[in-house]
Amino acid sequence: MSKAKALRADFVPNEEEREALLGSGLVRIPLDTPFPVDPVNVTLVLGDPPALIDTGLRHGENRHSLEEALAEHGLRIRDLGEIYMTHPHLDHFGLAGELAQESGARVFAWSESVSRYEDYVRFADLDRKAFGSLLSQAGANETLMGLHQERTSHFNDTAGPVEITDPFVVGEPLWIAGRHRVLPLHVPGHSPWCVAYWFEEAQILVTGDALLPRITSNPLWYPQEAAPSSWQGLEAYTASLEKMSELPIQWAIPGHGASFQEVTQSAQRAIYHLTRRQKRVMSILEDGQLSLFELAEAMFGEHLARQATFLVMSEAVRHVDWLRALGRLQEHPGSLLRYSLL
Repeated sequence: MSKAKALRADFVPNEEEREALLGSGLVRIPLDTPFPVDPVNVTLVLGDPPALIDTGLRHGENRHSLEEALAEHGLRIRDLGEIYMTHPHLDHFGLAGELAQESGARVFAWSESVSRYEDYVRFADLDRKAFGSLLSQAGANETLMGLHQERTSHFNDTAGPVEITDPFVVGEPLWIAGRHRVLPLHVPGHSPWCVAYWFEEAQILVTGDALLPRITSNPLWYPQEAAPSSWQGLEAYTASLEKMSELPIQWAIPGHGASFQEVTQSAQRAIYHLTRRQKRVMSILEDGQLSLFELAEAMFGEHLARQATFLVMSEAVRHVDWLRALGRLQEHPGSLLRYSLL
């Protein structure tokens, strides 16, 4: 068995989870990714027509694994009638276009996120260029700037074009697979366009990456013009976590990892984690003025700041923005913008 296949096997639903979800017509299907994250989850919703929430991406044996999972329920890819999206990140929608073309399935996504799927490559390029400008202003060295400029999109390797046939409005109920009344919820934080699907009668929430069982999703950076400020940052993220924790959820199906039941505890753990990191940032800034990149290095270490620059810088920016909103931050303009704690 390959290492990737063995990794995915570790996240196959256990008997308790399988029976609990299947009783409501849901099946969690873990698929591999080439990225350093847990396998990504596809949720099969049984009904007429069968539906998928997220699709995974084109990678390794994912297509075959999905076909095997469908076959366990007497289904083939051509039987799919609906595909729903949680957020426009490649590991969650890479296979959507291919599956929709083969099956003729309708593809649903929040109306405000449609362009992010259909024109993914153009927006990814714009975001990458804007992030390069941020790195320059943050004080990153020329070597790191060069590495960033050399990076290219994974789109052509892991995904294909997808057309959103059915944009929906968050907060207005959907009928998924002809049997489930589902409320799509806007839960920004990890990205501005994150949507969770609340299966009201079954009391099951498909969270995407808005809430994970073992880790706190990174609050990713996007340019200010990409989305309204109320959809970005740690204040929006905390509000989303609180919103999910208030629902009477029996099971949560996350974007990565095993389904879980301790939803309120997981949401509160994530909030605690964000608050603890905020205190860490405040303690770092007490020692004097720092640029954004110096702050990122102090938060995560020099090695990680260079190996996972986008994730590390996203965290630094989001915490600086939060402190600024709280009136706790002083800015020091110059050749590099520096910050200190008030």
